[in-house]
Amino acid sequence: MKSIDQLQSGAISLIKQTMPLTPVQLKYPFPVRPGRMLGLIKIDGQVYRSKKFNRAVLMQIHFPVFMKVYSTFLAPKIEYDLPVFLCEAVKMGNKRVFIVDAHKGGAGGEKQYDDFFDRLLEIRGRYPELMKYQKVAAKGISSVNSKAVCQVKIPCELDEQAISIFTEYLSAYMELIKTSEPLTGNALEKIKASFKEYLVTVVDHDPGIKGNILFFGRQQGIERALDIFYGV
Repeated sequence: MKSIDQLQSGAISLIKQTMPLTPVQLKYPFPVRPGRMLGLIKIDGQVYRSKKFNRAVLMQIHFPVFMKVYSTFLAPKIEYDLPVFLCEAVKMGNKRVFIVDAHKGGAGGEKQYDDFFDRLLEIRGRYPELMKYQKVAAKGISSVNSKAVCQVKIPCELDEQAISIFTEYLSAYMELIKTSEPLTGNALEKIKASFKEYLVTVVDHDPGIKGNILFFGRQQGIERALDIFYGV
């Protein structure tokens, strides 16, 4: 039986089937142990860029007892006006908090991608046992969630289903990436402005940003997160 620890192992291989990836030199390289946490927490990961991605991130946060976080995040370059793909898997003993989605507001939303999100809904519909555990997102960050978000708190017995829906969502997303073409002119300027608004929502409400602020203080925490996940 597969474990949630195996969630990220095939992700980079799947992405590389679509496009080559180049490792990114971060402003604050991994691994790191935040001094505020007395060195008890270790943050590690791999960060890449490509022709169409500002960032492709696979990050792991190791807590001292019974808890580990796996963050998978794909941020396309703004000019492609694509959704942002993300997955958060939190392992807590025999429980998991699991979220997978493609944020529609990630680059302005000039293109609606209705067929893509309908496909994600069709995929999600094939996991009724998983969706019995669906949770409502916190107010604020929920404004950028898509209609196809899968956000659940599940027992470890459903690890394999979580990995499976993650892989199916990621495969559908990479197929969308293959056919994407960049915007130009007024349309590009419009989504650049929308992206700035999206970042404000993320900074104000995203749990990952809040975690970075807790670990490193507000200024450095936000700077680290925006560099890691968006390359800004």
